[in-house]
Amino acid sequence: MPSSVPSPRTLLRTAAVALGGRVRAKGGLVLAYHDVYPASAGYHVSADQLAQQLQLLRSAGLRIVPLTSIVDALEAGREVDDLAAVTFDDALIGVAELAVPVLQRLAVPATVFAVARRLGAEPDWTDGYQRTLSEAELCDLAGLPGIAIGSHASTHRSLPTLDDRELEQELRGGRTFLEDLVGQPVDLLAYPFGHHDERVRRAAVVAGFRAGFTFLNGRCEHGQDRFRLPRLTMGAHLGRLRLAYHVGRDAASWPDTQPTDVR
Repeated sequence: MPSSVPSPRTLLRTAAVALGGRVRAKGGLVLAYHDVYPASAGYHVSADQLAQQLQLLRSAGLRIVPLTSIVDALEAGREVDDLAAVTFDDALIGVAELAVPVLQRLAVPATVFAVARRLGAEPDWTDGYQRTLSEAELCDLAGLPGIAIGSHASTHRSLPTLDDRELEQELRGGRTFLEDLVGQPVDLLAYPFGHHDERVRRAAVVAGFRAGFTFLNGRCEHGQDRFRLPRLTMGAHLGRLRLAYHVGRDAASWPDTQPTDVR
């Protein structure tokens, strides 16, 4: 069990990152965002906070690449040290309206995990979220340089609770729908609520996905199960010092747990 007390080395690295210094850390860091609001709240960030967080990663020496670059490297058995990728779950309207201008200004690629059968709708899996992108809006987003579309399943249900037929509809059905809609491969999956088990991971392989992403906090490393990959859950709680701590900490220091309230 990793210690909850930061080591002196981690504290020194945190200070270095917070002050704009560069560090070397083993593994790749995948950021899990949700929506972007005018003001930060909960698991949503403002456009300014998004920009500040991305700039901190770069100043720390991380290279922000498409998520597929990390998956390609893991598939090939290559290390992903000092790589980072940006993802947005649910395909919410603030991503198109507020996040995209920041991403374009900073030349940052991103993957947007869309809920295939809940486009243009109020999210029914949580309270307080803005609407999702419509089919036309998602197609427009997919046509932008540096933006890729991933699957967040078909209707955002907890996958381990489903029978085999329902699970296939959520995974293969959602993937096929999105590929037909945006006209590009959709082969990366983010599990709704981060919920998965061995049966769900096997079903994701059968459905044609190359990797599955959780809400387990941590870094991606060579040798990990590609269908149980961690991400760092982003939100208003990650100010400069706290994000610097996560950027600088060792891969082995992360507990094998995830937040229970992420939707």
